[in-house]
Amino acid sequence: TPTQSFIADVDETVPDPTAKDNSNTMASLLQTCHWIESTSDNNASSISMKGLGLLSETLLDALRENNDMVASKIDTIRKKTRNRKREIAEERRSRALVGMTSFGPVAGAATSSSLSTFGNNVAAAPAGNDTSNDAGADAARGPGSALSSMLGTMQRVAAAVSTVTSASAPSILPSMPGSAGDSDTKDKDKSVRSTQPSWLDEMEEMEDEAGLTCAVCQEGRTLQPSELLGLYAYMKKISVPYNQGGGKGNIDGTVLLLSLPRTLPSSLDGTEMADLWFKPARTAAEALQSTPHAASSMAAATTISSGSSSRPAHFVTTVTAGNAIHCTCHARARAADRNHPKAPKSEWEGASLRNSRVTCNVIFPLVSSRSSKVPLVAVESALADYQTIVSNLLGTRPKSMLWSVLHDIRFLIIRMAYGEALNVDCGGGSLSSNSSLLFYQMFMASMFVDDAEHDAPETAMHARELSAGFLAAHSIIKSDAYHQGTTLNRLKRSFADAAPMAALCCILLRNTANDDASGSKKCDTVNEITTPPPMRRWILHRNHFLCGLIRCAGRRHAMGVKDSGCSTSRGGAAGKRRVVHSSSFADWELLGCDDEEKSSETVSTGESKRESSLLGKRKSPDIDEYSVALRPMITLYAIFDQLSTDFVPNMDDESVEKSAERLVETLEKCHKAGSIHDLLIQADVKMDHSTILEEIESGIALA
Repeated sequence: TPTQSFIADVDETVPDPTAKDNSNTMASLLQTCHWIESTSDNNASSISMKGLGLLSETLLDALRENNDMVASKIDTIRKKTRNRKREIAEERRSRALVGMTSFGPVAGAATSSSLSTFGNNVAAAPAGNDTSNDAGADAARGPGSALSSMLGTMQRVAAAVSTVTSASAPSILPSMPGSAGDSDTKDKDKSVRSTQPSWLDEMEEMEDEAGLTCAVCQEGRTLQPSELLGLYAYMKKISVPYNQGGGKGNIDGTVLLLSLPRTLPSSLDGTEMADLWFKPARTAAEALQSTPHAASSMAAATTISSGSSSRPAHFVTTVTAGNAIHCTCHARARAADRNHPKAPKSEWEGASLRNSRVTCNVIFPLVSSRSSKVPLVAVESALADYQTIVSNLLGTRPKSMLWSVLHDIRFLIIRMAYGEALNVDCGGGSLSSNSSLLFYQMFMASMFVDDAEHDAPETAMHARELSAGFLAAHSIIKSDAYHQGTTLNRLKRSFADAAPMAALCCILLRNTANDDASGSKKCDTVNEITTPPPMRRWILHRNHFLCGLIRCAGRRHAMGVKDSGCSTSRGGAAGKRRVVHSSSFADWELLGCDDEEKSSETVSTGESKRESSLLGKRKSPDIDEYSVALRPMITLYAIFDQLSTDFVPNMDDESVEKSAERLVETLEKCHKAGSIHDLLIQADVKMDHSTILEEIESGIALA
């Protein structure tokens, strides 16, 4: 924007600290802000930035958003500083290496001048020359001269050996019988290696670190495979009323599975759908039937269907700045911060400094198949600490850590779909770092599913067969042969509410096998799969999930839900949340505000809108009328589609980083779309507009 360009051109005359004549120099505002962001607090020197470093960094990041010219200037300034720091580090490293070598400066001095002088001395000296006079002369000169002579002799011997073993130089010594050039070369290599310190050999043989590295020891999974890594993160508690889409039983699909009929309609009985979807879903429903969660979910669903309920449900949502740390390094740093003699710090006060001054209150353990070399005790300890923090925030121990993590993932992707800024809670964290967190959360959820197979099989079966129950419900709803009044309406409502979670579980648990009679089962070699198969469940039936997401959009629109529910209420009017969108989120014009009000008035009457349309009193609805309501769920569909393309349970850190970059690219394209029509193109939605209107109006009628 012009404002960004204007600010970038602001400069001022300041004294030049490097000039001896007290002359002045020109310093731009960008350069000044970069100096401030690069300066850290130093208690010994009485330097305190008072938070200006983080503010300067935030200002520079805001100036470079969507402005290539300003971004180029800022990148140039930062690159120049990085290059200078690299030069200083290289100089210090070189000085340290010279001091740590076996021979010190003598070894370096013996490689240049002594080669020519020794050749001349050897050529000039006669055979059998008596060296007694030289020895007496050296002794007469004193101990210092004798030591110099000894060092000079060593240098000449080293030069002679180098000359003899060189293939290109003429030989001055008689060759031994049976010797060859290859043996001379090998001897030379051995002599060179013998002068190199052993620690340098070990460093050269060490592998380069790839992926995440610890903020303290700067080592990761390659150099420390037995140490568990975690991400510094910020977790907060959120409360969502039941009548605002907060019913846990509706969100996690419990009501959906329990609302499935015991027998299929005659038109669907005997089809392939009955074996692949309906029977597994009914088995999961029967396993859930006797659980306390099922009873409370059905009771809450009945209360909501009979009247409005504002009773809130509580969840947690997590964001991160992407800084990793070993759990053991964090424990040692925590003890050091607590026992500091001059400036003791609390655990998370010191952690925020290591987290680039971003607020954090939890370490998210990076557990997956890649952490198989980590001791089980370390994994259990990290998970116990994580669960303790979740319990403290919620005020109660979660009944299932699997569903706590799944709800956390769901809220994160919904926040991304609504274009909400993810750094408002803790003061840092980009879309890229939180996209990486999304993959690591899915790895943890996959591990919890495997654990639940033994500890709580009904919970694991619930997660695995949720997508099957969703697809079966879609076929039943579309069938004209099923008419059961209240049960059908409850099935339709739960179908809309569970659509995001069903899509998530489909990608999490059904993305490594083709969706057929054999591939629908869990793959035994899931850890060996590097790319999702082409006939996975999401690819074959994503239009069914899209129908559910559009109905969910209509239902949320009818209930007046306009954000993810995770926004903070600070800084706004009482009772109103303050929603901050990301910089790439394009503002759409609210088309037809009067029509939107009329639409909200007709929601309670169900079919009155359609009847008024038939009477000609109101023009036929257009897709632009529901553009604001459709936008987050269409973006959510694009997120799921990209996740299905990349996600497998055994991804390494580099694969996660690349997949996160592709996900960010997809999100930014959707956020920058100028209209609902552009968004449908960016999200690759092939559904025609009439079908989209039919689905969203069906969702509105369910409110």
